[in-house]
Order: sequence, then C-alpha cells, then structure tokens
Amino acid sequence: MKDLIMGYATNCKFDDFYRFVVSTRQHCDPNKVDIVVFINALGDEFAQVALEKNITLIPVENVWKWVTSSKILNLIYHAKMVGLQALIRLSSGSNRTYLEEDYRSTVANWIHPLAGRWIAYHTFLKVNSSYRMVMTSDVRDVVFQASPFDDLDSSKLHVFEEAGIYFGAPTKENVDSEWVSAVYGKKTLEKLLGKPILCAGTVLGGNHLMMQLIELMALEAQRHRRKPLDQAMFNKVVNYEFPSNQTVKHNLKSGAVLTLCGDHERCWEIHDDKVMVDDRLVPVIHMYDRDSRTKELFVSKIPSPQK
Repeated sequence: MKDLIMGYATNCKFDDFYRFVVSTRQHCDPNKVDIVVFINALGDEFAQVALEKNITLIPVENVWKWVTSSKILNLIYHAKMVGLQALIRLSSGSNRTYLEEDYRSTVANWIHPLAGRWIAYHTFLKVNSSYRMVMTSDVRDVVFQASPFDDLDSSKLHVFEEAGIYFGAPTKENVDSEWVSAVYGKKTLEKLLGKPILCAGTVLGGNHLMMQLIELMALEAQRHRRKPLDQAMFNKVVNYEFPSNQTVKHNLKSGAVLTLCGDHERCWEIHDDKVMVDDRLVPVIHMYDRDSRTKELFVSKIPSPQK
C-alpha cells in the first residue's frame, strides 16, 4: 500500500514550488509515494515540472485575496453562507447533504487558504482513501532530504514542536498565544499555558488518523470562518480533541521534521551538504528559508531552472 504527500500551494512562487516537488520526488519513489499539490493556475512551467516529476496537481480556487479588499464581494459571500446555514437547519435528507456540501465548498473558497486547505484535503481523502500513511505539508518553505515515512509508527499521528516556544501571555513575540486568544478566548489559552506550540504546516500519520484529524480541522474552519487561524485551531484540536494515546509529539531532536523557528540554533548542523541532528539525517526541513545557512544550502542544491 502506498503513502501520500499532500501540499497546498496557491499563489506559490515557482522557485519554491520547484524546490519542494524536486526534493520530494528525489527521495520518494513514485511506486511507493503519491504526491499531490493543490494549486491555482500559475503558469505552464508549474504543469511541466509536475508532469516531469510525476506529481498530481489538483486545481483549487480561493477568493480570500480578493474578498479582503472588496467589501461588496465579502458581503456577497457572507450572505450566501448565512443563507446556506439557515437552509441547512430547515432541510433534511439529500437536500440537507447537498446544502452542507455547498456550504463547505463556499467556506473553503472564502477563508484564508491555510484554513481552507483542510477542507480540500478532506474532500480528496474521501475519494482517495486507500493509502497507508498520509502527510500534509506546506510547500513554500519545505524541502525533503529523505522519505519521512521510513521508521515511523503508522498507527500513530506524528506532530512536530516549534523549538522552545510555549503558550504564554499573548505578545507580538508569541503570536500563537495571540491567535488562540483571538479564536477561542482567554479560557482556552489558559488551558494551553506552558504547552509546547505544535506546527500545523507539517503533519503525518496513519491514513485513518490523518482523516480523523483533517475532519476535525475542517469542522473548526467552518465554525471559525471569521477568524480562521489554523495554528490556533490545530493546537486546540491536537491537545484536546484528538486521542493523546494515538499522538506522538516530536521535539526538534526526535522527529522526521525539523522546523527552523524559535530556539533551533543548537539543535542541528550541516555536514556534507545535509542538515543533521545528532548525526541523524532529518528527512524534512520546514522553514529552511528562515536561516541563511539552510536557505543558501538548498537554493544551491536545487537551483531554479528559470535562472
């Protein structure tokens, strides 16, 4: 049974897209891993690279960028969603099912892509359900050094901490705490105080567990469409709605993903053009562009063909 990597890349720059798909396919055999990228129409060069690297592109349209700058468009979408919610409450049977799907689709197109992507993932997995393990990933700032699926327990959900960052008082320096407070209020933030912040950008696990997580995230996106901050939703869901005995929370030294934000400086080194943690090759580097050394390394290793 194959594994699956899903990335979301609306309005992505070609160089970032290229680095992601080239590195994933370099280390993930197409006979073992399918790679799917959700993307809007950005140019023929994206399609050409995807074809060459055996990557499936799934077209998505998101109007968030235009809605935020147009009061009229925002009002139209909001009126449609409120109307659909009212009709759902009054309907039953197949009519209710259709209206619920229309509502989900409208929300997915309207809210910020970082939240809307969970609805797109859910729709895809409902149809393509026969994978062993599934990974969801950012595209813009992620590169692969090896397959992330090797040596991982497929009966668990694997999530990854941001280095040395914990929930505390909401400040400009601790934006995750600010986001949780904005979406859920102070009481939820108080419950999370002292817990390490988990990154929503890279997650992987057994198929049924990932589907369970994605369903919960899709529901949160619909409930909080006015403040669709997926980092806040993700940390609340993983900590309080997902079974703790089925979740592995990896720190920077133990996981298949190294996230380069926070206090990460002493956790890793570069050896022979590879990012290592305690002499261990880390399969996935997230936010590589935030450190000048890793950015220079991967830009030079995977140069854009457009330059």
